[in-house]
Amino acid sequence: MGYLRHLVGILFFITGAVAQEGLEPSMYDQNPNAGEVRTLAATSDTIPLQGFAKSLFLSHDPPPERVYRNQIFAFTLKAIVARDDYKELETEFSHSDSVVVLNPQSPWVRESENVFRNTFYLKANRQNAQLPRTTLSLLDEGITIETDILFPKALNVVILNHNALFSGVVAESLHVKRFKTSRFDAQHLIMVIELEGLLANLEDFSLQGISKGGADSFSENYPESKVFYFAIFEEHKNTIDFTYFDAQSNRFERVTLPVVLDEGDVSTQIGLNPKESPFQIYKNASILIIAALFLLLYAFRRKIIYLILGLLLCGYYAYSQSPFSHITLKADTRVRIIPTEKSTIFFTTDAPLQVEQLGKREEYLKILLPTGKIGWVKEEHVRKD
Repeated sequence: MGYLRHLVGILFFITGAVAQEGLEPSMYDQNPNAGEVRTLAATSDTIPLQGFAKSLFLSHDPPPERVYRNQIFAFTLKAIVARDDYKELETEFSHSDSVVVLNPQSPWVRESENVFRNTFYLKANRQNAQLPRTTLSLLDEGITIETDILFPKALNVVILNHNALFSGVVAESLHVKRFKTSRFDAQHLIMVIELEGLLANLEDFSLQGISKGGADSFSENYPESKVFYFAIFEEHKNTIDFTYFDAQSNRFERVTLPVVLDEGDVSTQIGLNPKESPFQIYKNASILIIAALFLLLYAFRRKIIYLILGLLLCGYYAYSQSPFSHITLKADTRVRIIPTEKSTIFFTTDAPLQVEQLGKREEYLKILLPTGKIGWVKEEHVRKD
């Protein structure tokens, strides 16, 4: 096998020498403007070789004929390596604001003895986007043995004419895994939506016609990605609607989520304020009415049991009005929508602030602000004195 590699190297050397004499150029010598130049890049770490025969050849699969702005697409590279005196392959991309490489550290996979493949995922941010300048190097103990380059190539980027409900997402597939709605304050509800997509720019997802919204967490394992998005909106809304562009069918798809209020504290959502719960209001009213009846019975019949029952109910009512402990937050405490590190912060205290603690989840405390809004703070931000 070593003999074959040596023979291949000699053939490439002869081909290069013939091309220099004005004969037909090598199949790997192309116009840089064509987007596929392959050359040896000289660097300070490159080992100088006399009579060097080219043994690294980098190419890529054809890009999509059309790419939509902000769309994520695959960029598959192929490397042929006709030598074995290296230890690793290193890929570098030129910096560009028009195209972002989302997984630049993706490892190369050996397809056969001398052939490697790697799929990177790119996102076109502008209409004049082009494939990035791509450099592949063979390294041995950090020293560059050989380098090959693919020069930039223009992409056909299309800007969508979208409607008012467009969420900003272009995807090969997108589905809502789950969603739940809770009360945020007296006038607003909050919906937490979990979305999963294939080749989907979910980091750009946004809803229109709401008071506030944002991504609380985003994770990717390209080509798949997932996002948790929260939306705060006025309670009169019956549905949350949005559209996304399906890159496979080339059309906009509409998604409608019904607003169904969940009265409990489910998952990581903001729970219902117990003081504003209709059930709690009815419960308190019933306790007061029954307590009043017992006290009236005692007034007319003078039986001590009625007095005791009436006083016990009054005491229970008084306790139920303040069942939660009061805590004081430190200045500059950030109040989060949900109990996660990446959650959106909707309020920051500018001075020590007394609030009610409604619950606890791991290192986060669920609190009720004086404004009636519910949020989460880290336990370390509570004053101990």
